Amino acid sequence: MSDATRIEDYLRALSRALRSLPERDRDDIVAEIRAHLEHRAGEGRLDAAIKSLGSPENCARTFIEEMKIQTAFADGGPAKTFGALLALASRRATATAGLFVSLVFFLLAAGFAFTALAEIVTPDLAGFWIGPESGNIMIGAFEPPPVPAPPGEPAPREIMGRWLILFAAGMAVLFFVIGQWLSRFFIRLMIRRKSPTAI
Repeated sequence: MSDATRIEDYLRALSRALRSLPERDRDDIVAEIRAHLEHRAGEGRLDAAIKSLGSPENCARTFIEEMKIQTAFADGGPAKTFGALLALASRRATATAGLFVSLVFFLLAAGFAFTALAEIVTPDLAGFWIGPESGNIMIGAFEPPPVPAPPGEPAPREIMGRWLILFAAGMAVLFFVIGQWLSRFFIRLMIRRKSPTAI
């Protein structure tokens, strides 16, 4: 089989594997790989070039992952960055770590947002309680509210009242911003300066 035929076969398979990308991006990638393979074929090193690229499917996956990372970083929105981490978590340790860490902060943000809403809707069930003897702290919405202390011990007291709305809303925003910053941080860690195939 001639070098030209092998190159065309590789590029056809690559183009099929890239079908999830917009046509313009797909054409650019195929043109880049074509130029690389033709250059290497001219040097008599086509086998080494194909081996370094891997199978068309693996090569395409690398480009698709890289485009997800670049798009998520350029967009910067929480849905894009978290979505990119979620999509890449099974294949990249950095994405897995980023997904876990940012998810913790997003869940904390959701919990505090729920607490603020609960304080507005059902103030008797939501609060920030401190046990006077033990110093235990409870914050959130409880059904039923925290049980009274055993006889002879002072009951936990709710210390924030309606200020809990502002406190919980502020904490929700803070944790959301931290979660988003961490998502972008982990996306930034995955951005590589070179082409994903290092050609």
